[in-house]
Amino acid sequence: MLVRSVFTIQKVNDKTVPGGTDGKLLDCLAEKLNFEFEILTSPGGGTRYRNGTWNGIIGLVQKEEADMGFGILSLSEERLEVVDFSNSYMSLEKIFTVKEPGQMPKITAFTYPFTRNVWILYALMILAATVLFQRIMFRNATLLGSFVSVLGSIVTQGMENVKDSPWRRVLFGLWLTIAAIMPFLYNTNFLSFLTMPEKIPTPKNFQELSELVSKGKYKCLTPKQTMDMDLLLESGIDYLENLGEAIKKNDWFWSYLGVFEDLFEDRVAVIIARTGLRLRAGSPPFISLKESDDSFGIWHSGIALKKGFCCRERLNDVLYGIINGGLYEKWVNDYAFGETIRKRLDLQHEEPQLQLTLQDLKLAFFTLFIGYALALLAFLGEILIPKGFAIFYS
Repeated sequence: MLVRSVFTIQKVNDKTVPGGTDGKLLDCLAEKLNFEFEILTSPGGGTRYRNGTWNGIIGLVQKEEADMGFGILSLSEERLEVVDFSNSYMSLEKIFTVKEPGQMPKITAFTYPFTRNVWILYALMILAATVLFQRIMFRNATLLGSFVSVLGSIVTQGMENVKDSPWRRVLFGLWLTIAAIMPFLYNTNFLSFLTMPEKIPTPKNFQELSELVSKGKYKCLTPKQTMDMDLLLESGIDYLENLGEAIKKNDWFWSYLGVFEDLFEDRVAVIIARTGLRLRAGSPPFISLKESDDSFGIWHSGIALKKGFCCRERLNDVLYGIINGGLYEKWVNDYAFGETIRKRLDLQHEEPQLQLTLQDLKLAFFTLFIGYALALLAFLGEILIPKGFAIFYS
């Protein structure tokens, strides 16, 4: 399986030189065990057909067209039925990653300080105060007049025509406290947002991803010819099984041979091993991807061996020395670092914008025009509505 940073082939002086982490592993084993090799390529690790045969690397080893199979292959009971495996040399923590979210639109920023439920509760509280004040606090006020007075108190306007009594003063003071605290909290949160704008929310774990996929708001991709979809379907956890069924139904797969960065459109999640993500995308801060907070499992990878492979014990002894000596981990870190450097070189340097742009002022102008429109409506109402028509006072 030819994948950048995992297994590549180069010709040097008419000699085949494997590269990548598993390519270096093969080259090291060949040197220590003194054997020569011929490389057969396959587009993926392998999945099982209904008749029991396999495709991909596992299929080549099962049919004994290859003696060994490399490519960070996961160990599983199904694969062990048709091939043998060496000792594990890497653990695969299955996560998903999404495109780094952008900033939330500033045009609707005035709604961000409170959640939807808080806004609904606040509106209901204003309506309740309107009815209550019209009945027991104001003198001869209409419902519209009471609403205007209550709404004005929120924006620091005075309230007139209030009946004066001790218990009404308590109620009036309680409302003025609420009318002062809520705008203060709103202004504080609003300024905080303008200082550090929030980002568009993305799924943080597999349960959230499964819910978004079931609602049709997200798409989830798994690698071709891997066991990821089967692992989801056989997990025994409802939301993981639902996610696996959606992937199977919609044929959501991605190929190791494609360009990894091209997979990340808006509202697309890609399932991959955490180490594989480092090898293909590098490390922060030069990647624009966000990892999930959890994983749906950890599996081990090994070298696939044909049944009855002659030198399994000697292979495991050398592999044991490579792992304990930290060589494989070093190869992973080297290629991940190289990928990070490549991302850093591709990163375009942008000078920070010190001037205010029209985009930055869009929200301010939008709010200003809304205020002018409301003021114009109030002005027209005062002109067109007859003075004898009682609106605010009965």
